[in-house]
Amino acid sequence: MRASRLALLLSPMLLLTATGCSELSDAIDDASSDAASGDGTGSQVSTEFSDTAPFTVTVDAVALTADIEALAVAEERDEGYDRDLFPHWRDEDGNGCDARDDVLVAQDRSGNLTEADCDGAMTGEWVSMYDAATVTASGDIDIDHFVPLKEAWGSGAVDWTTEDRQSYANWLGNSWHLIAVTAASNRSKSDQDPAEWMPEDETVWCAYIWAWVEVKKEWSLSVDEAEQTALLDYASAC
Repeated sequence: MRASRLALLLSPMLLLTATGCSELSDAIDDASSDAASGDGTGSQVSTEFSDTAPFTVTVDAVALTADIEALAVAEERDEGYDRDLFPHWRDEDGNGCDARDDVLVAQDRSGNLTEADCDGAMTGEWVSMYDAATVTASGDIDIDHFVPLKEAWGSGAVDWTTEDRQSYANWLGNSWHLIAVTAASNRSKSDQDPAEWMPEDETVWCAYIWAWVEVKKEWSLSVDEAEQTALLDYASAC
């Protein structure tokens, strides 16, 4: 189920929560300025860069555990997966930048890049959440789907329309669905879930688990048993 059909809470450049399914006309609510930084309960998140991630979150372990326990548990259905079933790197907002370039511009810490820099090699400053490496050349950056496309397929996207899968593959509604990381760390992760792989930089583990669960929530994706066990173990240490 694509996010545009979920009950979404939007703020500028940030998608905070999603629950249930409804039509788009009923799904989008205006967010107050307080919502962007949290309402005093649960995990607190903002669009400001942390030291290594393109967002800042203070994780509430109790709330995160409850969110994990609320996810549907099911075996993954990987049969029939093909990356081309998720049309990606499209310019869905019509700004002249495909989704990859949009992320490069948005997550550049130099502040020097704009949409005018799309469609070419970029020089900026990106900090990779997975290994804490700082990169200045866009050619050394991969844009990672936080919950990989194959993982999404096996967790529910197998039943989506191509339109829904394209929306997932190019989603820019928050700062954790797609993130700029080093090519080496992204390829190390590949399509593995937290039962199989975690970032080299242990200081981001709580943020990583939080973002993984947020994507699963926002897109009504399931978890398998091993994945849920790993998520709960990591959450308990946050």
